[in-house]
Amino acid sequence: MIKGKGFRLKFIGYLFMILILFFSASGFAQDNYKIENILSSMSLEEKVGQVIFGFFRGPVLTPELEEMIRDYHLGGIILYSIAGNIESPIQVASLINAVQYCAEKHGQIPPLVSIDQEGGLVARLTEGVTEFPGNMALGATRNTEFAQKAAEICARELRILGITLNFAPVVDVNSNPANPIIGIRSFGSDPEIVSNLGSVMIEPYKKERVLCTAKHFPGHGDAGIDSHTGLPFINRSREDLEKVELVPFQQMVQNGVPAVMSAHIVVPALSEGDDFPATLSKEILSILRNDWGFNGLIITDSMGMGAIDQQWGMEEASILAFQAGADVLLFGADKNHEPAEQKAVYQALMEAVQTGRISESRLNESVKRILGAKTDAAVFSNPYPNFAMIDELASPKSLKVAREIANQSITLIKNSNHLIPIDQRFSIPIIWPKEYEKSLQLLLKNCSNLKPFLLSIEPSDEERNALQEKIQDNDIKIIASYDLHRNAGWKELVNAISNQKTIIIALRSPYDFLKVTDYGAAVATYGDRPVSIEALGKILKGEIQPNGQLPVELPGRYQLGWGLKEF
Repeated sequence: MIKGKGFRLKFIGYLFMILILFFSASGFAQDNYKIENILSSMSLEEKVGQVIFGFFRGPVLTPELEEMIRDYHLGGIILYSIAGNIESPIQVASLINAVQYCAEKHGQIPPLVSIDQEGGLVARLTEGVTEFPGNMALGATRNTEFAQKAAEICARELRILGITLNFAPVVDVNSNPANPIIGIRSFGSDPEIVSNLGSVMIEPYKKERVLCTAKHFPGHGDAGIDSHTGLPFINRSREDLEKVELVPFQQMVQNGVPAVMSAHIVVPALSEGDDFPATLSKEILSILRNDWGFNGLIITDSMGMGAIDQQWGMEEASILAFQAGADVLLFGADKNHEPAEQKAVYQALMEAVQTGRISESRLNESVKRILGAKTDAAVFSNPYPNFAMIDELASPKSLKVAREIANQSITLIKNSNHLIPIDQRFSIPIIWPKEYEKSLQLLLKNCSNLKPFLLSIEPSDEERNALQEKIQDNDIKIIASYDLHRNAGWKELVNAISNQKTIIIALRSPYDFLKVTDYGAAVATYGDRPVSIEALGKILKGEIQPNGQLPVELPGRYQLGWGLKEF
């Protein structure tokens, strides 16, 4: 009797699993059928427009943007604060609502709405949403659960606003201490840490129907030049690349990341020795498609960046990138570029297809992937913002997660003579770049005994002399550092006044400690978002114990994983 009942229960279980598989497969088949139907009904003009994702100016739907949606069939748009697209959450939601209504009104395919919301240093949305410390802070915690929660909250808040594609996470391994553009945007210098933290972000994004992006393939972390202004060369062997740079991208692909962004970097070991950057290199992009079996979106970094634009120009580069295997051509708010230039790119692509330089079958492949991505992000069924949930942005529960990450990330690297916690009975001078005064004001709210001294990030002789006179009677002092590799005057100031009674706070790159010769205590925050500044105040006062571990090696000084766990 018991045996018969168990058999029946097992049989019902198997039947239930088969039904789930049947309906899942049926849904997948329906999606494919829908995509094929849409593709077959599209004109050549509409197909070409789908591969262009462009920027625009202003906080509202303008006639110019409406023209691009209606007549050029834009596949997607990207939001920038510097382009004036972002003022507040309700304004962003209203803008996206107008964009999607415009597409619907003109019978266009709903565009994907994209953004660079990495967290930390690069975050276009900063008001009224949950602000996270950033990737290197996550790297300092080594906590995949934190990474997962941060991704879930970020994705949910983006989807509420109607944003369906995030150009994050950065999974570059920051192997070069002198890297001018990645730095704290990376999880760290260890490929395993980067892979683990990046990979756990994929599923939370999928759950919220937002596409995430692994960037910048095949790895921008060893670059010594900013690709916004020049063309970096990565002169490493393929063997080294496969052990470091490529590791996180391969793991992201294996874990189902829906999109990968290419880097404007020359990597001769991967491109058979030619001088094409990865974005324009068929050999490099084929690693994704042919070697790893990736069938998601390959998205270019902005085609208006100096690394591309200076040598090839946007129109020719766009054709070359598409020929190399890119699906989406991204046009960001780059210096000296305007949205109207996207029209010329559109015409160049149209001509390339009409003359056979790009085959229509090749175009169809990319459009099909774009339509598939839009299906995954549910833009066909629901492209609009959810105004009813706007009040859930930056909820107390979400802010608590951001604070926990920040608290666990602050890294105490050195603490000779127990300078930290600071003695709150005495006034202690804190020297800070006036360009970043906003961050200091938040710290002063938590540490009222700090006496601020604000100087230019490139201080004059008069400023330095005046400071020396004012602090000469003080024993202990605190100095804030911001990316000393690019601020030579501040580096000179720090080295001139620091000694064994000085606390150095690296508010951006922990590599600053390679450029200071003498200090008594050292703290790394990996950014100056409010939650990180709050956590810094707690560390300085001894209210919480330091738990962060260096996510990068500081060659000759401190090893990967270093961090004092008590004062």
